[in-house]
Amino acid sequence: MGRSRRRNRRVLGEVAGNDDDSSGREGQGEAIPVETLAPTYVSVGAEWEAADVVAPVLALDGLKPWEEIRGPALMLEDEPEATETLVAEVDDPQQLELTPATAAAEQPDDRAAIEQPIAPAEEIAPEPEPDPAELLFDEAQAAAATDRPEEAKRLYRQVLALRGAHVRARNNLALLLDAAGDHAAALAELDRALEYDAENPTVLVNRGALLGAAGRFAAAERDLKRVLRTEPAHAEALFNLGVVMTKKGLWAEAVPHLRRAIELEPGRAAAHFYLGEALNHVDDLTGAMLAYQRAAELQPNHPRALYGLGIVYDRLGRPDDAAQMYRRSREVGRR
Repeated sequence: MGRSRRRNRRVLGEVAGNDDDSSGREGQGEAIPVETLAPTYVSVGAEWEAADVVAPVLALDGLKPWEEIRGPALMLEDEPEATETLVAEVDDPQQLELTPATAAAEQPDDRAAIEQPIAPAEEIAPEPEPDPAELLFDEAQAAAATDRPEEAKRLYRQVLALRGAHVRARNNLALLLDAAGDHAAALAELDRALEYDAENPTVLVNRGALLGAAGRFAAAERDLKRVLRTEPAHAEALFNLGVVMTKKGLWAEAVPHLRRAIELEPGRAAAHFYLGEALNHVDDLTGAMLAYQRAAELQPNHPRALYGLGIVYDRLGRPDDAAQMYRRSREVGRR
């Protein structure tokens, strides 16, 4: 038991004396005179191998504050390990920064990596389902463009069965019906389309053209002028209004509309022809001749343009040229 206690006790100084002269010594020994802080010896009352242990004790009375005895410095059991984590420095543009995934994979020990919040993935809106009516409409247009009018009409009617307010389908169906000679059915489709879109310029122009062809000039004029109030540069409306005026015999009124239509679309042969008709009736023979000639250039097989040019040559006193134009008009008309 005594040995075990000696091993666990830290000795602060040398032991004075020996077992022979220390046995039986009671109390404090004599102080050794020194100039400064003389150690004194005290006897330890506990048993220490059957003898008292004498240990030096320093008196603290004369110590200065910075001379106070301090305990031993604590030693770290393990040296701190260097971290491998790269810390981004704002002032260094070339500083590498590990991504959260890479940083988590390269931890130097078993300590859990700090979890970085992951931004939620941006939701991608699903593509809308194709509209069956629009798919049928595209098929109908393709059929009409490839000279399959009956199939196109059938497909347009299927579109309207799915969506009665499909104005484009009704307009295109009306054009096919008019081309097939069913003018009343075509006009009915346009009337129905305007119930859904009363200011649609394309439908109004088409209805105006059909009304004019049917001799309903006043109604045709209303539709066409209705378009021109909002779109004064609508070439199709200007052309059809000029045609309506020629059919009404209002030749002078037709001229400005036809001239403006030609300015907007100079390649329309029919506009040049009707301008020639109007100018011929207002006795502008030079203007009429040029208009007819331009119509024949744009459409060489235009029999009415050739015949009108023959009339103007007759009026200008050029009978040989007129005869040639009449002959060409007959040849073209027989083809």
